[in-house]
Amino acid sequence: MIKILPLLIILTIVSAAAFSSCQPGAPVTEEQRLELIEEIKAFEKELGFLETENFRTYSPEIGAYDYLFYTSSMQLPYSLDDPALISALGTRDSVSLDYQKYDAYFYSIPSIAGKGTPVTASLMQAPLHRFIHIVFHEDWQEQIDLPYGLEEPSAEIISYTAAMLFARDKYGQGSPVYRTLKQKLSNKLRESEVYREYYDKLTALYAQYHGGKLSELDTLIMKAQLLEAMGSELHDIWGGKPDQLNNAFIAFQMTYYRHMPLMHEVLKANDFDLPETIRIFLSMPEQGTDFNSLEQVQGIEASVVDYLSRNM
Repeated sequence: MIKILPLLIILTIVSAAAFSSCQPGAPVTEEQRLELIEEIKAFEKELGFLETENFRTYSPEIGAYDYLFYTSSMQLPYSLDDPALISALGTRDSVSLDYQKYDAYFYSIPSIAGKGTPVTASLMQAPLHRFIHIVFHEDWQEQIDLPYGLEEPSAEIISYTAAMLFARDKYGQGSPVYRTLKQKLSNKLRESEVYREYYDKLTALYAQYHGGKLSELDTLIMKAQLLEAMGSELHDIWGGKPDQLNNAFIAFQMTYYRHMPLMHEVLKANDFDLPETIRIFLSMPEQGTDFNSLEQVQGIEASVVDYLSRNM
């Protein structure tokens, strides 16, 4: 399979990272964290995961990975699978962009996709709920081979559900880590509807502009109004709103959120039986299919959506 973005972030959805939380009761030593990874991997095996080489090593010299995603200020890409959303390495201080021409999203992350990805310094120090979730999420990424717009939402559903089961068994259903994981998944499902709604509104707005029905100034004014309303709805969910709410960020999020509600419905329709849901997701069609255009990606997505709809 040819994927458009190299070294892509395979991680939790950004909204959760934007609003930090402290998690008491977490292991605090490197040895404890590495032992916890082994426990998680044993739990994965019971669920039906194939073994991976992720997180087998600790690389304290790697603090985090700094990524940049950018696109036109008057265009909303489909997802990370859309070449209109350009990726690069860098920080706001190291990259020069015309911010009137481009919308940019800068993201520093503790882990990236790739076989044998190590434990970084930032992942080692992550809150317990985030640490557990990332290990499950990254390891799920190696179980399937599909466009990001399908891998990411399936990874969120599988990893959050698996992390909750693991936390329930290890720390108890009343533990802070279990309750935090449960609340974050609930919030993400709620905000997925917000992103889907405003994605459609912004896409329609830009179509009017490119069709010559709106001036650039009027389009930018209406864009700002939509983003303000969207931010308010996200604030109602998280108690805060993203500080980089723009076309690049929304396109990034849609990679996770376009099909996440459907995948959660599959889990729900199967009585929240995680091993059965894993079996269904592992059998998603079109795996390994080459794609070189957004149209081909959307064709693969349509095939998978049809398959998932028949497993509800």
